[in-house]
Amino acid sequence: MKRETYQRGLPGVKWGIWNCQRKCFQFSISEDTPMLAEARLYQKIGDDARKWRFEPRQLPGKYAKSATFLPNS
Repeated sequence: MKRETYQRGLPGVKWGIWNCQRKCFQFSISEDTPMLAEARLYQKIGDDARKWRFEPRQLPGKYAKSATFLPNS
């Protein structure tokens, strides 16, 4: 992932924390950027967030689009 995408995210996309071991999203985290999603993970579980199995990913389906993003406005 590019540094700019990591820090600023993508317009209208929400990010969550993916558990690579369980293959599911965890902790009900929904943030505007991957960096904020990781910060929220650290707030929730502390230093265990450093484990290899947690990574930020785009949320699928109805959570993928932000309600505040309006194209062409």
